[in-house]
Formats: sequence, C-alpha cells, structure tokens
Amino acid sequence: MKIEIQPPTIAPIYAQVRDQIDSQIRQKQVLSGELLPSPTQLAKKLSVDVGEIQRAYYELEMSGAIVKKKGRDLFGKEKITYSVK
Repeated sequence: MKIEIQPPTIAPIYAQVRDQIDSQIRQKQVLSGELLPSPTQLAKKLSVDVGEIQRAYYELEMSGAIVKKKGRDLFGKEKITYSVK
C-alpha cells in the first residue's frame, strides 16, 4: 500500500490517508481480507501523528470499507487489526 502525504494545507492528513486507502480498495490494489498496517505502524512510516491514522481508519470503518477485528496476542493484551471488508 502506497500513501503519499501532501502539506496539510491541501487537505487534512487523515483525509488524505482515508481517501488514498479508499481509492486503492476501489481499484483493487488493496484486496478484500488484506490486513492493513496498524495505525501506529502506518503513522511511523508516514511520520505523522497516530491520531491522524486512527481517524482515517475510523472513517473508513464507518463507511464500510474496512473492518476492525479484536483479538488477543500472546501476552493477553487486546490486539486490534484492520482488514479490507
């Protein structure tokens, strides 16, 4: 998944991320069932605040483009993954 961030004066960062992921889903560049990077991983990769990615994922989830799945990792902490619906 390739995401390019422009200055926030163009559009808010979360909106840029949301729109690019949505576009890639519609164009089948990101496939159904494919796991997306965690908000923390994607924020680090893009050098942006994790809250921007969380908001983008939330809006994608509310639109039905992606689905949030909860599980548990080996240490018993809640683990959340996102995949394309």
